[in-house]
Amino acid sequence: MVRIQKVESFYAKLRESATSSDSHNPLLIFPSSSDVDSICALKVITHILESDSIQYSCFPVSSFLEIHKYAGPGLCSSLESPVTILLINWGCHRDLKLVLKLGPKARVFVVDSHRPIHLHNLSDGNERVVVLHTDDDERQADLAYDFDVLKLANESYQMRQESVGVDESEDEDEEEEEEEEESDDGDRPSKRRKMGDDGVKLFKKLKRDYYKMGTFHGKPSGCLLFELSHFLRKNTNELLWLACVSLTDQFVHERLTDERYQAAVMELEQHINSSGNIDKVTSVTLKDGTKVRAPDCSRISYEEEPRLMLLREWNLFDSMLCSSYIATKLKTWSDNGIKKLKLLLARMGFALIECQQKFPYMNNEVKRKMKQEFDRFLPEYGLNDFYYRSFLRLHGYSSRVSAADVVYGITALLESFLGSGGSSASQQFGEAYDALSLNNLDKLRSGMQQAIKVQRAILRQGSAAITKTGCIRSGRKFRWVKVEDSIDAKYLGYPQALTKFCYFLMDALREKGARMKPMLCACASQELGKILVVGVCGKPRLGAELRVLGLGEVKHKLSLDELNHLAWGHDKRSSRASVADVVYGITALLESFLSSGGSSASQQFGEAYDALSLNNLR
Repeated sequence: MVRIQKVESFYAKLRESATSSDSHNPLLIFPSSSDVDSICALKVITHILESDSIQYSCFPVSSFLEIHKYAGPGLCSSLESPVTILLINWGCHRDLKLVLKLGPKARVFVVDSHRPIHLHNLSDGNERVVVLHTDDDERQADLAYDFDVLKLANESYQMRQESVGVDESEDEDEEEEEEEEESDDGDRPSKRRKMGDDGVKLFKKLKRDYYKMGTFHGKPSGCLLFELSHFLRKNTNELLWLACVSLTDQFVHERLTDERYQAAVMELEQHINSSGNIDKVTSVTLKDGTKVRAPDCSRISYEEEPRLMLLREWNLFDSMLCSSYIATKLKTWSDNGIKKLKLLLARMGFALIECQQKFPYMNNEVKRKMKQEFDRFLPEYGLNDFYYRSFLRLHGYSSRVSAADVVYGITALLESFLGSGGSSASQQFGEAYDALSLNNLDKLRSGMQQAIKVQRAILRQGSAAITKTGCIRSGRKFRWVKVEDSIDAKYLGYPQALTKFCYFLMDALREKGARMKPMLCACASQELGKILVVGVCGKPRLGAELRVLGLGEVKHKLSLDELNHLAWGHDKRSSRASVADVVYGITALLESFLSSGGSSASQQFGEAYDALSLNNLR
């Protein structure tokens, strides 16, 4: 079985491959440098590997090109020592055996929450790639398949192997016609001929349905690896906290439904209860009978928390003003919206000057009344789910950090590299990795302050886009907008920041009564001469129909004039270059396409174009 459905079986294969007598190389770990979940998963797996005395090397990466750079010739050659690679939170959406050109002595293990997984990676016939894909992914009500994915993967891989000799530049339809004609010449018909026309049509339909589910997320990688540590009895409170942060990362960034989040929260709460966090001593009695508070020692708790961004590092007024959940409902970018907010605070009995104090210095009476007053008044404004179950880390007398605040801070650290001439993504990954430790709270708080600046930029640019006529352009099937402000572009020119900006605009437009459509957003990247393009189709909801907005759709829906308007200028020369940037950006970010080494730009463009077409899903 190449698709491993149990974390313990997956780790057993990984350990066997990494410690084989033929291998003189350490296990090479390549975590994604773009999200918090990958850092949490990395910390958990390295703890397990170190306890088993397994050597490893870690290289945060953002493209397939970097793997060849660090893995060396053993990745493709049959003469070198065996190479074992672990990919964390990226890679499963591409045919890894083909893209990495894996040799007979290379083996790739993948722990990735991104979906869908490329069918060739799930096939039993592909012995070079091992993917962790548990039953939980298929049992979720909003992700359930009505067909056997493993069987579909095996058929897809077998048909791919049969057509290896066919010219890859030809269209898939032409390949299928040629194979059917060739099968008439032999005494034994091919596998595809045996299936018959009905079987081929059914296979194509199932394959198309699988990929048409669009991009979504499975269980967080950090949570999966924490389950592994729990099974191996190597779990600690620190690893449990990392699992809480991983789950919150998906929730904060709108990657899973509320129903799936609540189910995962209940699982983690059981671990918290069973690990002694609830029964820890919080006070001691002195000899004279006086009770004093005892310092917390890395205790984890869970409680209801408001959907207010970084409230403990901000103040109540600004957090309500800028948090997307309230800002889009009250329209706080306008004068009327600010008046509504002030009136709301007055009705709750909170003095404005008190609400503008830093939260730690607010009146304790106001803090105690917050939940009661919010529950009383916010439903009048359509804010019905203001509180949600969350996790807290308590350490010492004053350190009290929520998992959501950690996610905001670490994400801001990851997305604060300066490109050429400044800090790199791998350097920022190291900063973010260190900030997850309780011994580096100063680094974490600097990330939180950076996240506040990003959120203010989202509110500023969102206000300008909504109030300025013609800023948000609308097509028949989707909308698009560009961020032209050079000051705010330095905050929004990163994938997750720009994605949050798209969600903000979609929520604001929905509150204005606009019809829901996918959103494209373009912004100057931190790398000179490049444009970052992000596309979102909406937040995941239980039972919602998932939509795909890929390059195949965009090329039909965007005329050349529309692309030139979406790009940065109307000058013909500049618009040509901008259109190319937009096309490559859509390919890379909407469908996560990453070019492999050795091929020319035109060949890679053709590969991406073909891979995103429903007629050539291989």
